[in-house]
Amino acid sequence: MNGTVIFGAIALFFIISGLINFIGDLEDEVDVKSNYSSKESKNENYYGVDVVGEQTILLNGLSNSKKRELWNASPLKIEMLNFFPDFSLMREFVEGRMIDDSDFKKKLLEKIDKTEEEYIGGTLTRQRAKATLSSY
Repeated sequence: MNGTVIFGAIALFFIISGLINFIGDLEDEVDVKSNYSSKESKNENYYGVDVVGEQTILLNGLSNSKKRELWNASPLKIEMLNFFPDFSLMREFVEGRMIDDSDFKKKLLEKIDKTEEEYIGGTLTRQRAKATLSSY
């Protein structure tokens, strides 16, 4: 009897934890400002595929404002944020999947580095660090 109750309590705990994580992931993917459930844009011409078949974002030759607009609407941004708090994977992701010959990519990498320092130093909470990275 006691073993069944304990097993049930543990199972219930894992189910509730899974639901909480699932809901949190959904909240991260919803763009509340524009009411889109997916940030994929209609600008498919700015995406390519690398040699291993992964999607890339092509930003060469664009203005910084257009680059920012495309990056903020890109599913690649969401994918990068999913690596949080592994900052080295985030940097590797940006290096490999963002094609940009200007300082836009460099500044994003610098923002990742600065956020990592502040997060590890304890001046940024997990939520604030993720929001900082999301606001580039």
